[in-house]
Amino acid sequence: MQALVFFLGGYETTSTLLGFVAYSLATNPAAQEKLIEEIDELTPARDSVDYTSVAKMPYLDGVICETLRVYPPAPAVDRLCNETFTCNGWTMPKGSQVFIPIYVIHHNEKYWPNPDRFDPTRFSKENREGRHPLAWMPFGAGPRNCIGMRFALMESKMAVVRLLQNYRFEVAPETTIPIKLGTTLVKPPEGVLLRVSARK
Repeated sequence: MQALVFFLGGYETTSTLLGFVAYSLATNPAAQEKLIEEIDELTPARDSVDYTSVAKMPYLDGVICETLRVYPPAPAVDRLCNETFTCNGWTMPKGSQVFIPIYVIHHNEKYWPNPDRFDPTRFSKENREGRHPLAWMPFGAGPRNCIGMRFALMESKMAVVRLLQNYRFEVAPETTIPIKLGTTLVKPPEGVLLRVSARK
């Protein structure tokens, strides 16, 4: 039963993430070309796509992480305070429900200069250093973070690699720019409309 919940719980969020990755690459062709170059170098054929090769792709990791920053699957999470706690002068009594606004944190200029710009280099090794550890938390954080985080990241990366080995994402006349987002989940209510072209 736990395995079933594990797979079903990640189905919708992973498909939504892949839609946003496709949209982000279509609307940022320079980033897409850079990612294609990395894919062609490290995974030139179908059989070369595996855990090890995908783990060696820093720009791919940046694309996925930046997409999750701009479009986190859940805009907020809530936690129940099980003991009275004081942080930065604020005291939260035991039993308080605390809401953590993930979308707002991910778009805070204090941590992310020009936060609406899609920039995978924000997640390079150099740029990660010194950043607040909770400035990026699309899967939550701490002991109650998403149990499927590693699986979702690897699954998404492999899907992106296999797609870009054969296709490019392009903006279509029907593509909504900027994309419209839902209110309860960061998900486009009308889906993502793009054009896909075969690579030559």
